[in-house]
Amino acid sequence: MKLITTKEELIKNIETLENYLTVGDDFERNETIKLIKNGTCFVAYQVASELRFAPSRYLGYQNNTIRQHKDSKVKDGRDTNDIIEGILDIEPKVDNKLEKEYLAYCISLGISPNKTGAFGAVRKYWKLDLKIDFEANLELSGEFNEGKLVERTHLARERNTQVITLAKSNFKIKHGKLFCQVCGFDFEKIYGELGKNFIEGHHTIAVSEMKQDHKTKVEDIAILCSNCHRMVHKRRPWLGMDDLKKIIK
Repeated sequence: MKLITTKEELIKNIETLENYLTVGDDFERNETIKLIKNGTCFVAYQVASELRFAPSRYLGYQNNTIRQHKDSKVKDGRDTNDIIEGILDIEPKVDNKLEKEYLAYCISLGISPNKTGAFGAVRKYWKLDLKIDFEANLELSGEFNEGKLVERTHLARERNTQVITLAKSNFKIKHGKLFCQVCGFDFEKIYGELGKNFIEGHHTIAVSEMKQDHKTKVEDIAILCSNCHRMVHKRRPWLGMDDLKKIIK
């Protein structure tokens, strides 16, 4: 893999990680979380008022993907740290404030953070203020106290296919078909074969209310059509099923 040479390439890799956390599949999200948990040096990048953290060993290679990064035998954090230091024109530093922010970020992603970086090393940080947001985040509201970071994490958990699949299966066994719990919309009835077994799952417990060791239960998932799902996320605290039914009526 070739090392990056520009700040634009660095930001592109940050956006790739953002996409993995927001709209990636289970493998992409889980591997990205492992990198964040096990990293030693991080670029702390600020979008609006939110701080997020990306490991330097991933960011330092051109057009990196999580799969090629995992399979590569030549990646070396010393090389990527040197190249990022040159691009940002500053050394990574121990920063107690950023360390606290990193630990909080890990918890928001459902990670139990390591006490130190790899091999017992002290974690170090660069700070990067971004003037842009990423495409995968543009549809998130960001107008509430929790902000886009919590909303994105919530949506990523809703894309946990295992618990959603089980919730849909249980719902179908109980009711004989899949339909929205709020408005009753039935994708298969309207779209035929194309809509068969299609519905969305909504995690009824906000990430901001979850404890560090929270485990998602099938009972936490509501079965919603796409429209009702979007409407639930329009307010804070999130609307309950009965609340949304009242609005429809």
